[in-house]
Amino acid sequence: MRERLPGRRLDWRSPATHELSDDERGVVKSYMDAHERNDLDGLMALLRGDLRFAMLPEPGALVVTAKDAVDGWVSSGLFRRGYDDWRCIPTTVNLMPAAVLYRRTPDDPEYRLFTIAVLHIVDGKIAELTGFDATGKPWLGLPATL
Repeated sequence: MRERLPGRRLDWRSPATHELSDDERGVVKSYMDAHERNDLDGLMALLRGDLRFAMLPEPGALVVTAKDAVDGWVSSGLFRRGYDDWRCIPTTVNLMPAAVLYRRTPDDPEYRLFTIAVLHIVDGKIAELTGFDATGKPWLGLPATL
């Protein structure tokens, strides 16, 4: 197990957050920008071909192609009316880079906490994406609205 896990995940004495590397910071920024611009091609370009994806609390992780993942998100409504007005902020979760997604619906003046996407970045691409439904759950001291 120690050979498979990233080194920083084994150091439980570290603070709950860490400084992102330049590579991680760039990928998180691009991920957030793609959401805020409704840029499917940009989002897909960030994902590795052998992406592992899980949306909690749904059970199980999926290994899918980047195209299949994006197609699934779009068929669930991503970037359609009501799911097309995003603001994002970067954070870390369990020493991993993450993006917090806030969504504004057409009838709401505020952006509301929607999803936390924890990213495992390998060689400048997202190898694993674990999403957490954050609707109505102000986790990690995050503001409920922006």
